[in-house]
Amino acid sequence: MARVKKELFTIRQVIELTGVSEFTLRGWENRYNAFKPQRTKTGRRQYTLSDLQKARLLHELVEKNHRISDIAELGVKELEKMVSKGPDDSAPASLPRRPSKYVQTLINHSALFAWDQVQSLLRKRRQDLSLIDYVLEFILPTIQQMNSLVAAGHFSVAQEHILSALIKEQLILSKQNSKRKKASRSKFVLTTPEGDMHDMGLVISSALCSYHGVQTLFLGPSTPKKDLCETALRFGASHILLASTVSEQEGAKTSLFSYVNFLDRNLPQNISLLLAGRNTFGFSVSLQRQCKVLTSMEELIENLKALP
Repeated sequence: MARVKKELFTIRQVIELTGVSEFTLRGWENRYNAFKPQRTKTGRRQYTLSDLQKARLLHELVEKNHRISDIAELGVKELEKMVSKGPDDSAPASLPRRPSKYVQTLINHSALFAWDQVQSLLRKRRQDLSLIDYVLEFILPTIQQMNSLVAAGHFSVAQEHILSALIKEQLILSKQNSKRKKASRSKFVLTTPEGDMHDMGLVISSALCSYHGVQTLFLGPSTPKKDLCETALRFGASHILLASTVSEQEGAKTSLFSYVNFLDRNLPQNISLLLAGRNTFGFSVSLQRQCKVLTSMEELIENLKALP
């Protein structure tokens, strides 16, 4: 019996047939593992009929206020059952509902590619607010709004990258210009595991450390575990702040468990670990040293305040 050829669709066909934008489709795939398309020899994505159906269902459910992070990895049958139940009145809308006027103004400028106005507003708020308020009341809500807009397909990847770069620039300036409190004896090394390229949380954390008088060594993203151990020893670190936002399936070279256990076996016990980021949610491990999972920037601030 002849085999029936499986019907495959290009990304352009999926966009045309579902109404989901390319930015949204790629975001659902890369950030939330919603799809695992096949690839041609030239690297072009090929989606199945099931992928096409799933994209339609996800689009409909997001419109009904379901969070993409909650539903992205569900199967078609499960999604169909959810669609038949109607809107999720208990779930928050996919976009933050009430951003401050400053955050909304910044987002509006970014949507129009008005980068001079974005830079000006970022600088003005930095000058008007303390670093803590700048981070908690302005920067973090802006990042939340930006991420939601990217996931919903209303912001392009280019807009996300430019706005992120401008935010990082102001945070670096905040670190340089902040009036530091009494110097702490603690010394922090900040990085992400190898393969994790997301460093926004590190940049914010570095600025907060400096504000609290903590000496930092900012390694940036994606540091191999052996290099991190050697650097921490040479620096005389008291803490390693490790921000993990992606799993092995999303790009990390090893599991967080493997990475952290390597650090635990190869570092002196007096070096504490602080873990943060999306990939640390629910993470638990028994180590030879003090290890704490931070769930918010507020929690980091409280830990910094308590340092000797």
